[in-house]
Amino acid sequence: MEELNLESMEPRIIKTQDENGEIHNFELIDVLSLDGQDYGLLIYLDSKEEEAGEEAEEEVIIMKLHKQDDAYTFETIEDDEEFNKVVSYLESEGELEFEEEEAAE
Repeated sequence: MEELNLESMEPRIIKTQDENGEIHNFELIDVLSLDGQDYGLLIYLDSKEEEAGEEAEEEVIIMKLHKQDDAYTFETIEDDEEFNKVVSYLESEGELEFEEEEAAE
């Protein structure tokens, strides 16, 4: 597992594996700490629009960071309350902007 230097925020490509064994590529754009938990803000790089030569709409994905030895793993936030807390924090800090339709979902 590759060490993740949280202080150096140069463009960082992260590969994750889903439950079906498929590999997905993300760019880590920021890391935040909230209530003692680190979260990564990622942009999905494997969009079908990009593969078709179309401009893809960037969608920010929020994942939990867990430190294991000198490396980090990324995990989906399963708890809706925890996810909403992180989104509310990011919105209050001006980090995220949602269209009204997306916020209503």
